[in-house]
Amino acid sequence: MSAAEGPPLSLPQQIGCLEQHFGVRLAPLLSATGGRFHAARLHGDTLILDAALSRWALRPDVSPFAFEPATPEGRRGTVLVVEGDSRHHPFPPFTDLDWWMLEDWPDGDWSALPAAPQGTPSSLPALRPRRHVFQLQPPEAPAPAPPASATEWAAFLVASGVLALLTALGMRAVLWSLPGGWLLLWALPGLFVLAVGLTGLARQLASLRRRPSGLASALDQLAVTCDAQFTVGDPFGVTVQAARLGDHPLPPMVMARVVQYTLPGHEGTALAGANAAPVSAGLHVTYGVTVHAERRLADRVDWDDAALWALELVDGSEPYVRILLPSPHPPCPLPLVYRPDRATQISMLLAGCGDELILKAYNGPSASSGLARHGEAVYHDDFTEAECRAVFTVSIQEVATAAWERGWLATVLQVQPDSGEGTRHLVFDEGEYRVVDTERFWQPVVYASPEAREALEGFLVRQPWAPWLAGTEGLLDARTAPGLVDHPQAH
Repeated sequence: MSAAEGPPLSLPQQIGCLEQHFGVRLAPLLSATGGRFHAARLHGDTLILDAALSRWALRPDVSPFAFEPATPEGRRGTVLVVEGDSRHHPFPPFTDLDWWMLEDWPDGDWSALPAAPQGTPSSLPALRPRRHVFQLQPPEAPAPAPPASATEWAAFLVASGVLALLTALGMRAVLWSLPGGWLLLWALPGLFVLAVGLTGLARQLASLRRRPSGLASALDQLAVTCDAQFTVGDPFGVTVQAARLGDHPLPPMVMARVVQYTLPGHEGTALAGANAAPVSAGLHVTYGVTVHAERRLADRVDWDDAALWALELVDGSEPYVRILLPSPHPPCPLPLVYRPDRATQISMLLAGCGDELILKAYNGPSASSGLARHGEAVYHDDFTEAECRAVFTVSIQEVATAAWERGWLATVLQVQPDSGEGTRHLVFDEGEYRVVDTERFWQPVVYASPEAREALEGFLVRQPWAPWLAGTEGLLDARTAPGLVDHPQAH
């Protein structure tokens, strides 16, 4: 039975169906406004998921670029912009873009989802057997494994018999040399054969004892304890106690992370990581680790009851300890302690200091800028999108009006855009104002208008702080005609 014929599936379950069908992980995933359509790159092709109708489509030789609200001709809907179509010129550094109106596709172009994964994950993914996960100097020689099968036992007995014979012959040669004279010539080969036989027999007998090495024994004594409840946004304490191996602490450093698993076989989403140096010595070495998942990550994780949360200790990128954690609750919104007035909001946004305004709103007017969490202060890497929007009471239209009245256009207008990658510029060229998005090899014009006021609004709605303000989506729609104008310009 296909997934479409069964009970409705959530978005993670639909993605899991496709990942299981194609045998790959679909990441990163582009999502359209409203959450109905999603797109991902699949082996140089574009895979599109219609989550509302549980169906998918695959288009070859193109890569998903972005979702737009309209086509360049002004047709509105869910438009997927793709790049790299080989029917156009495939020569770098220029790449053709194409716009697909997904609602217009006939039903015959879509396929039903494959069979859904059976059940929900009841346990975490199995760990790869890795006992010797830490490099110690000098490296420990591996102990020989004892024989297990009948063939191995036969080879073991034959080898032991040959070594015993060599030992006996070496001993006999040494005894012949005892009278002295010409018989002393037997001493040199006798001692050599005797040494080879005795060493081989000793190794054979030692291999019969299944004794773990010192490193494996120390790893077996690794003890991990953690706080009772993991909460996104709050420090999560982890204590790791490891036995010492000689003069070497084991492990030399502890790296911890919290991972969420949502589907069977899924690689998981790492939320946070931290490492620590040893804090005490003796027979055991104790490490104190603090794991902190930023609250802004709460917008990107799945809070479904089927999701599993785990604490992992990792060596490089591979986990060697995995502990199931109780599922945390979504973080509660932070309370506002200071709300700036409307004039301050407009001035700070036009000055490019919107993130500093958010910082002060949740920590007080005297809060200083920063990018981490210190004590009880929450810094702007820690805010969710909803908390950022809660700070501002002005709309994007008010900011645009204030910018126009203050002559802000003259401060941002440039003759030609500079070569800074990943930035937007407002330029005047060939009798029109253009909003240029600088990329690596080209500079596409994302909006153009002969009217200075409209160009200024088109520039403002594409600022990083624009999604925090009310009315942005409506003004962005109004400032999207004539749509994305492709004007590639080589640097």
